[in-house]
Amino acid sequence: MGYSRDINFSSDRLSYLVVNDSYKEDIFNALTPTVAKFLPFIPTGKIEDTQGFIDYSLDVLDKGTDITLIAVDKDTKEFIGCCGIHDINPESISLGIWLKEAAFGKGYGQELIKALESYVNENLDVDYLIYNVEKDNHGSIKIAEKLGYIYHSDFVRNISEQKILNMLQYRKDNKKK
Repeated sequence: MGYSRDINFSSDRLSYLVVNDSYKEDIFNALTPTVAKFLPFIPTGKIEDTQGFIDYSLDVLDKGTDITLIAVDKDTKEFIGCCGIHDINPESISLGIWLKEAAFGKGYGQELIKALESYVNENLDVDYLIYNVEKDNHGSIKIAEKLGYIYHSDFVRNISEQKILNMLQYRKDNKKK
């Protein structure tokens, strides 16, 4: 049971569409070491790996476990970042976002999470939402707390010998009344 590759919705300033090859260069150029600092992978500097990310994202979309989206400015179509609804199951989903450096500090992170929440509420039936944040990613922690997520637990994500993430898991009840 997969999801459509034609998913498309918008928020105040942004439009969201399924990750695709037409944004490969944008994703590649935006995924700087600063952007990737708190993400669960290490950028290799190889465009082939960006293609691998796109191919993987479309594969898990087709399998129905994840929906990875591109966020672009509604008017200019400028690439802002990526976001996703991950680990989809009847109990929960996990939300994730990353923004290009030029989009930092402009309120896009909160807008992305709100848009993902709206999409989930309209299209999926889950009990709660999960938002995992690296403990030193103060901007994402603020997003979680502003939007009503409650700290639930912490865990360590070993990416490589060079990269270990100390994660905080926030949760938000999503039971429909």
